[in-house]
Amino acid sequence: MNKPFWFLTLSVGVALTLQACGGGSGGSDSGNGTDGSNLLDRQARLTFVNTAREPVDVFVTNGENASNSTLFQQGNLKSGNLVDRTHREYTHRWGNNSALSVTIGIWDSKYQLEEEPALTNTLLNNGEDWWTVVWLDGETTNSFRVTTIRRENDDNVPDDQYRIRVFPNKDIRIDYESATASGSAEVGAGKVSSPILMASCGDQFEISATKGEAGNNLDPIQLDLCSIPDLEPGDSYLVITSDDDILYAVEE
Repeated sequence: MNKPFWFLTLSVGVALTLQACGGGSGGSDSGNGTDGSNLLDRQARLTFVNTAREPVDVFVTNGENASNSTLFQQGNLKSGNLVDRTHREYTHRWGNNSALSVTIGIWDSKYQLEEEPALTNTLLNNGEDWWTVVWLDGETTNSFRVTTIRRENDDNVPDDQYRIRVFPNKDIRIDYESATASGSAEVGAGKVSSPILMASCGDQFEISATKGEAGNNLDPIQLDLCSIPDLEPGDSYLVITSDDDILYAVEE
């Protein structure tokens, strides 16, 4: 029996509607599960921190060792025009797999691929918090670097102390003395120190270069921890430095 014209029109309309509702994922921040499910039930927080002097764009895509042509696409842009000495949070979501490898890349917001971008791989697990630090290798060059480190928000910091981790852009030595701890530590460029507990932000906390011309017979520089914005006892802080100054500090 021939179906009426209105029935055929309705059937086509329903089919088109269903096809539109079944579109692909909304970008590289939403990886699909292996069973075909689009449920994005896992997530990790990435906090982008820029200390590279120039505004940068941050890109994230699923998978390791993504090529420039794959990574630097508009759909993978997660933070545009991130200016110097600021930070911005982003939540990366994916489905099913307990862990997900991602490629993170940055470029100069103005010159883009006219200058060499920086890339790094990171393995994300559900519920993790990460710092993504953009820095200059040596501070005086245009050599961008990007490094990811796990955030450490320690709830057990004594109420009358400060927990400090230092991330330098040069190889440095730290000398510190406080009522709670004293000692020294060497930290390589792009690495992070072990936590240091300080009883007062005004106690001795000196840094000095350990390599190159800047490391020859220079007096240590006292860092002014009291200048950290919104500094509160009982909290943890990531302090990003050169070999003689605080570039940026943020609560963990």
